[in-house]
Amino acid sequence: MQAEQRKEALKRLKQERKEAIKANAATAKQQKKDLGRIKERLAQGPATPLEVAQDLGMPPKEALWYLAAMRKYGMVMEAAKSGDYFTYELVPQDPAAC
Repeated sequence: MQAEQRKEALKRLKQERKEAIKANAATAKQQKKDLGRIKERLAQGPATPLEVAQDLGMPPKEALWYLAAMRKYGMVMEAAKSGDYFTYELVPQDPAAC
């Protein structure tokens, strides 16, 4: 009996949060797309957050947020400075890891 009640409660909860789940899925999809675009841009060479933002047509704040997250997770690294700003480049992939 408890298992059936739990199942019904989860079903109601999922239905109540249907719109939030849908919105979160759309956000995750857009973030994945943006990460791919940033990787493609950095594959062309190092860039500052402002250059990434300008090249991809996104707000500089958003580009910096992505680059900071990518740095935290080892996807990019700081390269030489360009004026007052660091440039970022992709971390070389280990062929043996692929």
